[in-house]
Amino acid sequence: MEMKTPKPWLTAEQQVAHLEAEGVRFEMADRFEAESYLKTNNNFFRINQFKKGFPRYCGGLHDGEYIHLDFAMLKNLAIIDYEFRQVLLLITMDVEHFAKIKLLSYLEKKGEDGYSIVADFLASRDRVGKDGATVTNPVKVEIDRAKEGCYTDAFVDGYPGYEFPVWVFVELIPFGVFNQFLFFVANKHDDKKLRSAFYRLQSVKSLRNACGHNNCVLDDLKSGEPKYQVGHEVKNALRAVGFSDPTLRTKMSNDRLQQISTVLYMHHRMASSGVIAAKGEQLRHITDRMYRNIDYYEKNDVVRSSFQYFKKLVDAWYPDAS
Repeated sequence: MEMKTPKPWLTAEQQVAHLEAEGVRFEMADRFEAESYLKTNNNFFRINQFKKGFPRYCGGLHDGEYIHLDFAMLKNLAIIDYEFRQVLLLITMDVEHFAKIKLLSYLEKKGEDGYSIVADFLASRDRVGKDGATVTNPVKVEIDRAKEGCYTDAFVDGYPGYEFPVWVFVELIPFGVFNQFLFFVANKHDDKKLRSAFYRLQSVKSLRNACGHNNCVLDDLKSGEPKYQVGHEVKNALRAVGFSDPTLRTKMSNDRLQQISTVLYMHHRMASSGVIAAKGEQLRHITDRMYRNIDYYEKNDVVRSSFQYFKKLVDAWYPDAS
């Protein structure tokens, strides 16, 4: 297999020169401002991610260079992405919190014993090794890790033998394991609505992981081939907002837009009124920030229409009550 040539470590000045060679302009933001930003506020790799949303010339004198792309546009997107990511992370944590509350309420209404449902789930996660004798359990491995944390060690020590009541168990396990537990409950009761909630929560988990690891979320908003189709419940809610089916086919073909839409849908349906109001204020700040320099993207329909999409969604699901 052919080895890739290692890329050199570029200074900020060399990074600017590299961008300029690719057709990036330094008119709205000059070279000195760009160099300063790359030295102190952001790194070259992250800024580079936002170039994916801009077209290039194909053929001719400027073949391969970016069309109508100024560094200020990349910087603006990076700032918006950072601020949006902070709010989205908090929103995914809200959804996790309220999903746990709702599942506990569901189990209580079903008359489930708080201990046996956990024991049954843990037993379902046992895995027999190839030797036919060794049994491993990935959930118990996760719980054992919690013994090392100063915030969770008391939970584990208080219930030896993994004999947790469900109200402790859901607060101890990671979000991914909680989703598995919810799916287990949905299958036990053959509950289609709860099973659908599991698939929506998978989108919440994916977005939370991306935000938690500081991955860019707005660097690629183009339509494409999604890994999964958006659920009917979310799609119908988006139609009720006023989005046409052609718009939804385009926007929901992008995994990022699909996940963010699903998360905001779940949040505004599940969270308390106070939480919705607080997050709505933060989201409106983000959409205002998106519109501050929206004229930058007059010739970039993907970015401009995505910002318009977010604003319409936030205005509908998080109206300003003041």
